[in-house]
Amino acid sequence: MKKKLKNKRSSLKELIKISLNYKFILISTIFTSILISFISAYRPKLVQKAIDSYILYKDFLGLKNIIILIIFLLFLESVFHFVLLYLSNILAQNVIEKIRILLFDKFLYFSSSFFNKTPIGKLISHSISDIETITVIFNDGILLVSGDILRIIMIIIMMYTVHKKLCFIVSLTIPFMYFITRFFQKTLKKTFHEERMYSSRLNSFLQENIIGMSIIQLFHKEKEEYLKFKSINYSLMKAHFKTIFYFSIFFPIVELVSAFTISIVIFYGGIYAIGKDNIQPGKIIAFIFFIYLLFRPMRQIADRFNIIQRGIAGIERIFSILNSEEIISNNGKLYLKKLKGHIIFNNVSFSYMNNDKMVLNKISFEIKPGEKVAIVGATGSGKSTITHLISRLYEIKEGKILIDGRLIQDIELKNLRYHIRVVSQDTFLFNDSIMNNITLGDSSIGIEKVKNMAKKIGIHNFINSLPNGYQYIVKERGGILSLGEKQLISFLRVQMHPYSILILDEATASLNKELEKIIYKATEILTRKKTSIIITHRLSTLKNADKIFAIYKGYIIENGTHDQLINLNGYYASLYKESFKIIKRNNSF
Repeated sequence: MKKKLKNKRSSLKELIKISLNYKFILISTIFTSILISFISAYRPKLVQKAIDSYILYKDFLGLKNIIILIIFLLFLESVFHFVLLYLSNILAQNVIEKIRILLFDKFLYFSSSFFNKTPIGKLISHSISDIETITVIFNDGILLVSGDILRIIMIIIMMYTVHKKLCFIVSLTIPFMYFITRFFQKTLKKTFHEERMYSSRLNSFLQENIIGMSIIQLFHKEKEEYLKFKSINYSLMKAHFKTIFYFSIFFPIVELVSAFTISIVIFYGGIYAIGKDNIQPGKIIAFIFFIYLLFRPMRQIADRFNIIQRGIAGIERIFSILNSEEIISNNGKLYLKKLKGHIIFNNVSFSYMNNDKMVLNKISFEIKPGEKVAIVGATGSGKSTITHLISRLYEIKEGKILIDGRLIQDIELKNLRYHIRVVSQDTFLFNDSIMNNITLGDSSIGIEKVKNMAKKIGIHNFINSLPNGYQYIVKERGGILSLGEKQLISFLRVQMHPYSILILDEATASLNKELEKIIYKATEILTRKKTSIIITHRLSTLKNADKIFAIYKGYIIENGTHDQLINLNGYYASLYKESFKIIKRNNSF
């Protein structure tokens, strides 16, 4: 409980800190709110004066002047309300723009383990829905609550100047209203948390199901997924119903207390008007206005506190991400213009989760500059993990990784990754043209340069055969293209950006014979005079590798050239024989 309260306070402090970057807007908003509070509280006093000083004495000129003043103040109050709403919206949009930037910047530097355990739909919900709740906090929350509190104080002061006893009677209802407000605030807080939880769950469910719709359809799971969606959607609706129910009770109670207070004022005023006090009618009417003006901000404060609670629930989730420590630290100071590509693993151990089973166990090896090295082994043996550690997508648990004699943690992160290029089986393409997917927005790479390289590695004809050629839009994730075609584009993309170390992670998997020939030709060009690490199940392609590491359950159990390992007749030889059986089986179909 204490930790939760601490997180809430910390989140609000962070939000206020960001808001203080826009001091002029903030101060202008507060000043406008003070003016509205004063004008609003002063109007009933003018009404009292109009009745008691001019209407009772039939002073038409004085009545005309005070009515003009009341109309002018109403107009002025409307103008200030417009200014207040405009400024609060400007402030809100500036703050959420800043938070969006901070959030996306945080995403860019999170470790891969964070994305592995956090659903994409949940992150999208935080980035859109939760951030939008911050807008509500500024537009209908904190700033207006402060204005409402000011208005209550001003009204009480004005009531006191009109009639002390009536002021005391009305003030007795304020504690009662406070306790009612607090009760509903606490009750509604729970329902708002439920709303946000089910809303986040719904977004996550939709994101995953839309992405995996083909799997749902192929395995005939439409009904099951429909029922799951229906259940989550129903839970969200019930959470909304709870909120509506409590609001439906709260507002009539406030109106009832307001009407009861007005009745007491009229009753008290009537008795004293008949008796000795001879209270003036203008004062009673003024107090009726005061009560309406007093209870309106009280009711609004309760409503806005609930809005703030809803916003705080969103803020807590946003700042839990912004304050997360699951990032790859970038403390490296070394900036290297060139790398030779000399890689050393020294007793490196790694697990994806703390206290989990080690994926790599104290492995040590050396890759010399310009060598073409292959890493082979069964699925889950730790092959891809080695490449992830070189790029620092994950941090090692024990040991050292050195490139050109320097610890990779000492090299500036962006600079380290600048020298490393990865081509994987699961190639990602943006919903953009092939040209933009190749250049990645680098304006220094011209179309002719791209075409020349495409011709060199043998994929120009393939790209040219597509509608609009290099300007062909590949759609989201490159969904229109086959796996092999996407790999061809990724090979060209890598070649257009300088690198010293190339990692091919199952990049030749799932290819037909025609594309396979083009890929192998491209691979020869890409790996020429570069330190290359190849991960593949196609062991027949590794005869020309300078070195092969055979890995089993996180341990390197064999290393050498293809011929050396075949002659050893051990683990690698058995994998090689098995791969030939698979090739023969596939060719028989």
